Amino acid sequence: MNIVEFLNIESNKKEMISIVGAGGKTTLLYNISKELKRMYKRILLTTTTHIYIPPKDVYTDLFLSNSRETLFKYAEAIKDKDLFIIGDSITKEKKIKGIDISIADEIYKLGIFDFILIEADGSKKKPIKAPAEWEPMIPQMSSMVIGVIGLDSLGKIVVEDSIHRLKEFCNISECRPGDIINGSMIAKLIKHPKGLFKNTPEKAEKIALLNKADNGSLIEVGFEIKRMIEDDSIKIVITSMKNNMYWM
Repeated sequence: MNIVEFLNIESNKKEMISIVGAGGKTTLLYNISKELKRMYKRILLTTTTHIYIPPKDVYTDLFLSNSRETLFKYAEAIKDKDLFIIGDSITKEKKIKGIDISIADEIYKLGIFDFILIEADGSKKKPIKAPAEWEPMIPQMSSMVIGVIGLDSLGKIVVEDSIHRLKEFCNISECRPGDIINGSMIAKLIKHPKGLFKNTPEKAEKIALLNKADNGSLIEVGFEIKRMIEDDSIKIVITSMKNNMYWM
């Protein structure tokens, strides 16, 4: 089973999928992109924050403009079934500066693309994060929001080196700097209204993806976290994208 099938992404309907959190967002974005390409879909990949330029084998064309009208003209001119990337510009850090969420919503409404895939959150390469006041930047037309958490955060000390947005994480997970990250803290981050799924559109499907379950003990803790959630509106899945293994 591939990741598209595992997440029950329906290939016969148009979707905007936003990915938030930390601990494997970009890898997930690329994996979904590659599998949809194999299905001969017309795909748009973009960001509402910043992402590194993907490897050339991921996409067909990269188009940059800070003009809303120019971006729309580019999107409307696409006829091929393949994967295309748009953004505002390239930053000094060699990242793609993202588009405004309203542009993403308007392009979705044009109906040109089978799938629009959006990295809607930043994490500074940390395994876990809590959103700041202005995060995440999720377009309102998103039909699915996937929140990623790296299970390799378990057992780490609650400090800036381990967590992106330490203050927000402590407030949400009811912990203090110096504590050890455990499953209960992760469950609170998933369930809290200002946590992993903050700013998710009301009708969007919510999937919490507990990634980096790369050994038996982490898989077990992943299932413990799943039992703690008790929220039918959130689907919990456990993955080891490193080993191409998935559990529900």
